[in-house]
Amino acid sequence: MGRRVTFSSRVGIALLVPAAMLAACGGSSSTGTPTPSSTAAAGPSVQASIAAEVPAAIKADNPLQIATDASYAPNEFVDLNGNIVGWDIELAKDVCKVLGLTCTINNVTFSDIIPALLEKPSKYQLSFSSYSPTTAREAKGIDFITYYQAGEAWLVKAGGPQISGAADMCGHTVAVEAGTTEEADAWGYMGKQPGGAAITGDKDNCTSAGKQDITVAPFDTQTEANAALLSGRADFGWADQPVAHYQVTLEQGKLAIGGTACSVYPYGVAVVKTLGLDKALEDAISYLITNGYYATTLKTSAVQDGAIAASGVSVNDNNAVGATCVPAY
Repeated sequence: MGRRVTFSSRVGIALLVPAAMLAACGGSSSTGTPTPSSTAAAGPSVQASIAAEVPAAIKADNPLQIATDASYAPNEFVDLNGNIVGWDIELAKDVCKVLGLTCTINNVTFSDIIPALLEKPSKYQLSFSSYSPTTAREAKGIDFITYYQAGEAWLVKAGGPQISGAADMCGHTVAVEAGTTEEADAWGYMGKQPGGAAITGDKDNCTSAGKQDITVAPFDTQTEANAALLSGRADFGWADQPVAHYQVTLEQGKLAIGGTACSVYPYGVAVVKTLGLDKALEDAISYLITNGYYATTLKTSAVQDGAIAASGVSVNDNNAVGATCVPAY
């Protein structure tokens, strides 16, 4: 599920994405995720009918500013050359092309993104950053346009303790990125809010089962959380599915997935409700899915498991798919 990272210092990096201005070829009418074609591999271009849905104020305020917390490989991260990359970033670029907009992608501390979106004037107009829609975020004035779905997955170290579900976290140290859903769920399993304050009316599922509490170890970045697991400072890691699987691939023979992914929720593009950009974003993402560009992007990072159909593109879909990782808290 999407992250809610706490404050950390990070150097801002901007990447200009020029919009292509040529008309695209026709596409498929399939509602599923189509097989990538040579046209899809070449990348999308502006779609006049969708670009016409972009409010005039947005077109005038050029370039469009997009925020991301680039510490969550393979979704969004900074490569060895200092470029912001990842499949989430490639999708953002493609959306900009379809909308006929020039976009600047900015590396921003995650917990700063929504406040910055809501500033007047806002620093950023939208965010591609593995967000999970929540009612609390929406109540602040943010809409989320669904484009993917992902669950939470535990990471274990080769030769270390094993985990099959949330109960196995009891008595162990769990490394998480600070402010994430995973951090909230680890505390929530113990009937507590992040930091340890009790949740009124809730129970501690560890002590009620006669086990020791979880030691939640939050880190400012996912990179630091991964390092804690590898170094033995934590028994388990916990992150979004694509991020966890990427780490297993990156650290072959050192890390593995523990248990089964759970709490599968949508990812959504975060955008200020009052901008009037929702329809254009919905249609741009649906166009990319229907015409194979989306599938090409996901395949490049081997994250096709979370793909959605064009019919799944919606606003503020907060519904879980399947079992959740921990009891409600």
